[in-house]
Amino acid sequence: MKNLNLIETAAHNRQAINKSFRNITVLILVCAIPAAICRLFFWEYTRRALVTSWRYKDLRYVTDVGWPATIYTWGSRFAIAFMVIYLYLRFKQDLKKPSFGVAGNGIFINQQMLYNAFVPWENIKKAELLGPVESPFMRLTFKDTTSLLKGQPFLLKMIAKPFIKNNPVLSVTKSETIGNIRKMHEMINDKISQNI
Repeated sequence: MKNLNLIETAAHNRQAINKSFRNITVLILVCAIPAAICRLFFWEYTRRALVTSWRYKDLRYVTDVGWPATIYTWGSRFAIAFMVIYLYLRFKQDLKKPSFGVAGNGIFINQQMLYNAFVPWENIKKAELLGPVESPFMRLTFKDTTSLLKGQPFLLKMIAKPFIKNNPVLSVTKSETIGNIRKMHEMINDKISQNI
């Protein structure tokens, strides 16, 4: 991405990001440890049996039954699912760059569903400052969402597309960014009014 010369920036809320990573790691361990323990007792407490499907009554198959088989199956499935969620959370933002920034020719967004996205002033419809005085949040409304998604990586674009197409609004909150949201709101509104 080109050098933007950001005038004002807001950093990522590392404390909240680390907390979410820690929580996902705990969930992975809560699922993986019982699955690993059940694997130790797998052949002692399981047996092969012919079972009938709950959904399709005429479907029968041979499988392992017993408490280790059940816990191992569900624990490993949830552990894999939480690992995928962890990887998504880890790579959905570039933590080396700011979360939000204002440049001379547009804004830089690196949070929520957007990865290192640059939005020119012409694509911003309006910016509103909402919420209480001590912790306001800024709501940005965009004109064209297809140009907003143009520079996104393929996988992140596929995830973000349904959310941004249906609701072309992004909220910049104190829970995700650490910076002067009020000052950035004033700068954005000045630039938008100059472009009208």
